[in-house]
Amino acid sequence: MNAPLHENFGGSARIDPAKIKILLWDIDGTLIRSTVAGAYRTYFSATMIKLFGSDGRLSEITASGMTDSQIMYEALRLEGFTPERILKQRNELLAVFKAEMTRVLSECEKPYEVLNGVRPILKQTHEDPQFINGLLTGNLSVAAEIKLSAVDLWQYFSEAPNAFGEISHERRELAVAAGRQFSEFYQFPFSPQQFIVIGDTPNDIACARHFGAKVISVATGRNHSASDLTGHKPDAVLNDLSDSETVLGLFQKL
Repeated sequence: MNAPLHENFGGSARIDPAKIKILLWDIDGTLIRSTVAGAYRTYFSATMIKLFGSDGRLSEITASGMTDSQIMYEALRLEGFTPERILKQRNELLAVFKAEMTRVLSECEKPYEVLNGVRPILKQTHEDPQFINGLLTGNLSVAAEIKLSAVDLWQYFSEAPNAFGEISHERRELAVAAGRQFSEFYQFPFSPQQFIVIGDTPNDIACARHFGAKVISVATGRNHSASDLTGHKPDAVLNDLSDSETVLGLFQKL
């Protein structure tokens, strides 16, 4: 059983847990950006062919905002695959995906770059007891660890009860799972209003609203401008995260 919240925070109740803000970060387009165009298709394709005998319509899929398992489902559904069939092989999927992703990225000198403002914001929120950082990402857990380890950001999330793409193919279900997992991990019934989702797509906004969380949109992804995101009515829209003072002020205000 996990320790109560105050024990997880150094053995003393430094802050009322009802006032803590849990920051749920998307990865791609929010924290980091790939520097190798289309690399993901290579390791997705290799994984899918090994496990399912086909990569289906993978080359036609626009992956932005999708979970990794949803990408596979959308590519294979015309061949009769269901999300349940894909996720039934969860353990094997994670193992093969990790091996193929590692193989492909080993040929790339610097496959990812950290987006402006991310490092100082994560450092400051990591050191501030009023915040907890976690991941709400469509990436499979092995992919998230590989990506964030490559840019020295995994340290901020390695101990958190993160929500990954193998939980569900539906991104909106990941926020609900995150709420449950954080409450169980810290043995405190966090309110959905204590969670702030930070992401770069309309799917991140829909995901947060489905759960009842706050949401900040950042226009640092490849497919959605600030005006696009504003139309989906997040709590705030930022062009990027470069002004850490403004970002931290938003976290405290929401």
